[in-house]
Amino acid sequence: MATATQAASDVAFGAEISENRRFAAIVAAGRSAAEPAKVVAELAWYDHPRGAVAELERLYLTRWPVAVVMDPRSQSATMLGPLAEAGIAVSLPSAQDVAVAHGAFMDLVSDGLLVHLGQEPLTAAVRAAQQRPLAGAQAWERRILADQAPLVAATLACWALARWEEASMPGVWAV
Repeated sequence: MATATQAASDVAFGAEISENRRFAAIVAAGRSAAEPAKVVAELAWYDHPRGAVAELERLYLTRWPVAVVMDPRSQSATMLGPLAEAGIAVSLPSAQDVAVAHGAFMDLVSDGLLVHLGQEPLTAAVRAAQQRPLAGAQAWERRILADQAPLVAATLACWALARWEEASMPGVWAV
């Protein structure tokens, strides 16, 4: 199976910095070629936050993503200024959007329409995941011992991909 960053489909990137600021995760979400087309979530980069902006810039210039998204009310907000200076437009979800992203991610999982590549940081985040109330729904609890940055980034990347797919459907902008 092709990875999300190698897929011929469009790709969206989600980025998140861990609560303890020791790691940053960049996750790519794209569509598989198989039918039904599943969403492939790939941990494209996982390292210290100081390298995240440079890596997002590299990925942005090589993959031309349909979206780059991060939660402005998280540790990731510190990347917004440097990304703007690099000319990278970042989608900033509201609290309601984060709750919707969480629910949509859970639906992808329960419907068997999400594939991930068994990468250890993302797998560990999923195994330890806990939920918290947010905007009348739920979101991932970031303040636990296991780093949740890969899972939050994956959730946001999948949400951004779905939003782009909805907006780019033929006739969606017809008057």
